[in-house]
Amino acid sequence: MDISINLIIGVLAIVYGLYSFYQRKVAPENIAKLQTMIERNGEKMGHSIHLFGYTILPIVAGLLLLFAHFRG
Repeated sequence: MDISINLIIGVLAIVYGLYSFYQRKVAPENIAKLQTMIERNGEKMGHSIHLFGYTILPIVAGLLLLFAHFRG
């Protein structure tokens, strides 16, 4: 089995999304971009934007890249 760029980037994207989720749960006050989003958009919308952009989107993109790798 060859290691493709899709596999590498897919795994890295999933790891990044999971790490971002872990950081949000453990110490959200240490995430500078989250604090900036909260200041600009309010508490609820800032959290929602950050959750989507830095957790959900990388995980979904990573899963799609893994699917593309294993599909052929």
